[in-house]
Amino acid sequence: METTFITGESSVAELVRAVKLLVADFDGRQTSRVTGTGGRPFEFYPTAITDNIPPLHPELSRAVCLLSRYHLKEVAAATVGVGEEDRGAMIISDLLLFHGLPRTLARWTPTGAPGEIKVPLANEYVQEGSVNIYLNGVSAADRVILIDDLISTGGTLVALVKAIREAGAQILEILTIGEKEENHGRRHLLEETGLSLKTMLVTTLAPAEAGFKSKVVQVHLGDMPAVLAEKVAEHFPTGFCRPGSGEPCSE
Repeated sequence: METTFITGESSVAELVRAVKLLVADFDGRQTSRVTGTGGRPFEFYPTAITDNIPPLHPELSRAVCLLSRYHLKEVAAATVGVGEEDRGAMIISDLLLFHGLPRTLARWTPTGAPGEIKVPLANEYVQEGSVNIYLNGVSAADRVILIDDLISTGGTLVALVKAIREAGAQILEILTIGEKEENHGRRHLLEETGLSLKTMLVTTLAPAEAGFKSKVVQVHLGDMPAVLAEKVAEHFPTGFCRPGSGEPCSE
């Protein structure tokens, strides 16, 4: 990993390139119809970050890690990072490694290990009663940073929060890279757990010749210093880049 991504303040050029790589991965993706929680239809699309389609390139992973520095503020206080092993497992693991955290991923199959926690899961492409997740490696003494690649309906994060809380651990902050605003996952997470969410970018659906395509509508710059954020934002349409991580106080 390049030194500029680990120590010191990043240059405007590095940050602009990182944002452009991130946006390009989520923008303009053709969707397909899937059936998920509640038997509802959802528009699903793959990306390199969320599905490894195309394969996740090291440069894109480094870009995400670079930008995460401006969102994750509790790394020094955390004892472990938690994610889940499905589609976004590689970027989740990369992020937690970048921040030097021990990491564990909730599994979709049981290990049978002592203390394993089982929680039901329903989300954009999984209906209720069909899948559980299984969490190992989290204890009551842990302080957790929870990371997922994407929030859509919020079902996966709600299940992960429940599993971590069942272990007795404290959740310090939650970050996802993408947020599908049309499925209101942020609101669902808050209603079900009382926890807020940090995201790097927000997408919506745009009509296309055949169905819909994804459209990135907003990028969050976290707590990037104001002067630096202004210089980065100059390279994008007005209002596209915003301070904060999407929390109500920064909207």
